[in-house]
Amino acid sequence: MTAKEYKALSVKEFTKAAEIYESDNAGVYNMCKKDYPEVLAELEKEPFTDLLDCGCGTGPMLTLLHEKYPDKHYTGIDLTPKMIEVARAKNMKDVELVVGDCENLPFGENSFDAVICCESFHHYPNPQDFFNSISRVLRPGGRLVLRDMTMNSAAVRWFCNNIEMPLAHLIGKGDVRIYGRDDIDKLCRNSGLQLELFEKRGFCRLHCVVRKPVKEEKRYQNITSSYKQSSGIYDDVLTRKKWWSKLYIRLFWGNVDDNEIAEKVLSYIPEDFSGRLLDVPVGTAVFTQKKYEALKNADITGLDYSEAMLMQARERLEALENVKLVQGDAGHLPYKKEEFDIVLSMNGFHAFPDKKAAFRETYRVLKKGGKFIACYYVKGRSRVTDSLVRNSLAKKGWFTPPFDTAQMLKNRLERAYDIKEFMVKGSMVYFCALKR
Repeated sequence: MTAKEYKALSVKEFTKAAEIYESDNAGVYNMCKKDYPEVLAELEKEPFTDLLDCGCGTGPMLTLLHEKYPDKHYTGIDLTPKMIEVARAKNMKDVELVVGDCENLPFGENSFDAVICCESFHHYPNPQDFFNSISRVLRPGGRLVLRDMTMNSAAVRWFCNNIEMPLAHLIGKGDVRIYGRDDIDKLCRNSGLQLELFEKRGFCRLHCVVRKPVKEEKRYQNITSSYKQSSGIYDDVLTRKKWWSKLYIRLFWGNVDDNEIAEKVLSYIPEDFSGRLLDVPVGTAVFTQKKYEALKNADITGLDYSEAMLMQARERLEALENVKLVQGDAGHLPYKKEEFDIVLSMNGFHAFPDKKAAFRETYRVLKKGGKFIACYYVKGRSRVTDSLVRNSLAKKGWFTPPFDTAQMLKNRLERAYDIKEFMVKGSMVYFCALKR
């Protein structure tokens, strides 16, 4: 059979099974429930924030995880629309459910700390495509916990794959193949992943842990390198202190004044603010220094990926005992849920490699009713600016695609925030929004 025919069989099979999948009358699917405790135990060995469930079905594993760890973010994907429909009816907060193909995961690079796949993998006609997708969406150091069927004996596996499964197709089953250790190891090596654990547990259960190696991503290297190289001119460009920076802003940015935008953005922070503020990225603190000097009762944390930026920020803010500067990734913030009263992001989101994760993380660490304040580049306002960003700034690492239009950004914000002000000047947007 073709891959399309296998997938059609699976959709047909699980459309029928969706309504009873989690009931006591689920028949053979009841065996899947035995996997959940062991998958949970494996996940609990290491911390995680963003988890993807491949072949999530009606979401039984997501339900278990959501109940035990409600502060995490979960995504489930399944090929069968009816399965996702039943899962969505559970109305789990911070759980995104997607109809899609696990062999071609519709998510960005480095989106997840952990991926689980329970009793779904043997339905995939193109297993290498699945592992390639996993390699792409896992963050460095992230892991895949795979539970499926297996047999130690190669002869028994051959019988299952060549005799039993073709017979199962005649009664509407979409099973494709079961795998041994050598099979999984080859899939891992071909996708750049590492097989850490492969065990046969119980009668026919495969329990497998696969790891994405830790290595600095090229795009992060580009960011680090570009901001290190530009540290000597960064402030001059933003503040228009030099004649050439004024000319650059006039020619390529429609004469938009970053000084005026920064003043407006910082005005959203009350003069008597005494709560906790996260500034990400803090940059060189060229715009925020005077503001932070006045906020003597505030607890301020500045985070930036670039050590070159942080060095300049430390020089400006070293006398302020209420300001802490740390190196870190906006897409993976090292803070608990709802720690901050304000999240400030000036000229940052257009540089963040994983913008989806950065939006999610800034939302997570912000208290309900807290302010999200930001300014940055949006595309679609000026052909000249867009060409500069696309052909120069992005290639050098100062900006990182994809980019939102102003309307795309506004739509994104409206899903989670009450927008108090949203302004566009040239190709720059600035806003103040309250977390619902």
